[in-house]
Amino acid sequence: MKRMTPLLTLLTGSALAAVLFTMSAQAAPPAPQSQVGGTAAPASPTDPPSPGEAPEPTPPADEAASPGAQPAATPPASSGSAPPPASPAPAVDGTWTGRLDGGATIALTVKGDKASAYVCDGRSLEIWLRGTVTDGALDLSGKDGARLTGRIDGNRATGEVTGRGRTWAFTATATGGNAPALYRATAQVRDARVDGGWILLPDGTQTGVVTWNGRPVSAPPLDPAFGTTIVNGVRITAEPVVPGTGTGG
Repeated sequence: MKRMTPLLTLLTGSALAAVLFTMSAQAAPPAPQSQVGGTAAPASPTDPPSPGEAPEPTPPADEAASPGAQPAATPPASSGSAPPPASPAPAVDGTWTGRLDGGATIALTVKGDKASAYVCDGRSLEIWLRGTVTDGALDLSGKDGARLTGRIDGNRATGEVTGRGRTWAFTATATGGNAPALYRATAQVRDARVDGGWILLPDGTQTGVVTWNGRPVSAPPLDPAFGTTIVNGVRITAEPVVPGTGTGG
């Protein structure tokens, strides 16, 4: 019995030490896990779900907006109507310009079987004529017995003009194209009667006469883009002469 006493004492001490060690380990806080490269990043909100966890459905794009939000309205179409297209420029079948043997200028324009002519010296002489062209033969007349006879042969027109008690021979050449080269303005301005004529020559020059209340003067330059000019401080609008339409001639 005396031999067992030391052994029991040793076993009792070992058991007590084991109990104390176990209690000490349970009371101490857990040691932090070691991390490589610094603090671990927080979990991303888009991390995949844990196994067995159903993913949350994504709402459709048109339902992602806040409740009550209205779709963007489409701007209404303009209520104003588009401006009408510009009227086409008047056209003629042909225009011939040239000289009388007395030095005055002549312009002859034809559309269909109708013809108009204008003779002026750029100072005071002017004669308007209108009539017909048949198989190239010209027969035009004007005020105070004025007369034009002649013939058109391709690019060339020849004949005679009678007026103011005189007769002149003329020769004219086709200007090419169908743009009018002869303009006329008639208006009542400041109780005055205005009557003007312009010939636009192929080289870009102009000649004409404006009669203001019966007094003829040299015509100021005409703006062919707008058909306007200024006479005695008043804006005057001229129109292209197109035979058979009542415009000029």
